[in-house]
Amino acid sequence: MADPVHFYFDFSSSYSYFAYDRIGAVAGKHMRDLVHRPIALGAIFKERGHAPDMPGTDKGSYIFHDVERQAALLGKPYAWPKPFPYNSIPAARGFYWLDANAPDLAQPYVAAVFETVFGKGQAVDDPGTLADVAKSVGADAAAFKDGIAEPAIKSRLIEETEAAKAKGVFGAPSFTVGDELFWGADRLDSLDAWLAQN
Repeated sequence: MADPVHFYFDFSSSYSYFAYDRIGAVAGKHMRDLVHRPIALGAIFKERGHAPDMPGTDKGSYIFHDVERQAALLGKPYAWPKPFPYNSIPAARGFYWLDANAPDLAQPYVAAVFETVFGKGQAVDDPGTLADVAKSVGADAAAFKDGIAEPAIKSRLIEETEAAKAKGVFGAPSFTVGDELFWGADRLDSLDAWLAQN
């Protein structure tokens, strides 16, 4: 059986927002299963001594401009969430709770979170807000809110982040197929071409 495409992302990553709704078509075109894996990108940054690029530096200013430019080129609505960056850990835990308890809702939840955060500019670091997002895709809001605090769910996010690191993931979005790693929403075409040859 062919290796699946793993999609590693952080819910606070603008570039992950640009990839989440396109990666499925790439994987499907080549008859590969798609595995969604939100990670705690901040933990990877911290371990490697990296920091988010914020306005006030040349790179930070470029990135903020490029994000808005990419949104326009892709025809996607875009609004910076307030605050930004925000704590995306609860949202990632929410995915893993759904993955364990209502797997059919996990992928719609990914879309709903990204569209809330970057389509509407609303951070989802508050458990109540996040539960409302989960409810919008059919989840039980109360069970979801309790679930994201479960030790097993917290551990799952840590484990998946460690697994991503073991594959060499250092940024988001990243895509892996076996041992092959592609980083960035702008590498979807490269991933597509590579899958066509492999």
